[in-house]
Amino acid sequence: MKIQVMPQELVKRIGQCQRAISARTTMQILECIRFEAKEDVLTLTASDLELTIQTSMLCKVQEEGVMVVPSTMIGNFVRKLPSEETILEEKDGVLKIHCADTYFELQVPNPSEFPEVPEVDSERQTTVDNDALSRAVTETEFATSLDESKIALTGIFYERRPDSIRLVTLDGYRLAVRDVRLSAEEEVFEESMIVPKRCMIELSRLLSPEDRTTIRTVPGHIFFESGSLKLYSRLIDKTFINYEEIISEENQTKVVVDRQAFRDAIERASLLTQGERAHLIKLDFQDDGLHIASNSELGHVNEFLAMEIEGEACRIAFNARYLLDGVRALQSEKITLYLNGMLNPMVIRPTEEEDTYLYLVLPVRIAGE
Repeated sequence: MKIQVMPQELVKRIGQCQRAISARTTMQILECIRFEAKEDVLTLTASDLELTIQTSMLCKVQEEGVMVVPSTMIGNFVRKLPSEETILEEKDGVLKIHCADTYFELQVPNPSEFPEVPEVDSERQTTVDNDALSRAVTETEFATSLDESKIALTGIFYERRPDSIRLVTLDGYRLAVRDVRLSAEEEVFEESMIVPKRCMIELSRLLSPEDRTTIRTVPGHIFFESGSLKLYSRLIDKTFINYEEIISEENQTKVVVDRQAFRDAIERASLLTQGERAHLIKLDFQDDGLHIASNSELGHVNEFLAMEIEGEACRIAFNARYLLDGVRALQSEKITLYLNGMLNPMVIRPTEEEDTYLYLVLPVRIAGE
């Protein structure tokens, strides 16, 4: 194998593949990136057997072939090369790199040991805008569970609906749901599965906002393709909770508040709760406005926030961290809060697009009330 590339473009592709390499792997071959040169295209692949990332770039192929190279070594070396054309040549298990006055030789493993890329042969597919998909991941991934004994809740529930994609996460204390509308040209079908959180986070970090992503599935795997980027992931083979039973359409109180002002007030009030297990803050929704309070051994905080309220006054307490996670993830100017007494969950929706996002958070019972 012999190719000619610009190091800056190669470093970018190596960086993309490195996201699939696990720091905890015990298999040396999984610490490597597979290079395949064919018909003026260089394809790079990395995998930890759960997640596989593949990307490609144009290059001058002088001799077609395949090699695998230790990821950290090749990434660090190419990153330090000058901005000049670089030749990579592999022969008899030795990689030679020549760039300007720099010469480098490295022993490389046998490429036959590298795992095969999963085959995805599915006629059904879904295409979605990258910015919408990335936003959906950002607004839901934080509500996944960290409890490995509840493996289904550690992933993101992917639900293909007739006219939308829905991402759902919950951890027993909060629930996040985001719908991404599909174009009218998309095929109508339904399916659902649990995708590992890591897969969706890495995907959102790699996607270019201006492009689109095609999604395909086969039993046990999901496949994402956007431009030259391909990402394959195993699915979590578990049954997800019937989350729709948790969502109540009834509410006694409806509140509209400025999202940034609400976030800032909660963040200030939560400063005194740091180090405490409950991170408790109290919200008191009254006709004159929203009163926010926090008390600890260090002192106390009282905040007042203007709002629009319909329905009954309500006093309720929350874990500040859980409340903030949902508010921080949103981008809307205003948010709408739905309450149904002090012991029932509060639902937060972006006021401008209430039908596409929901964040539900459980309250904390206030002692003596």
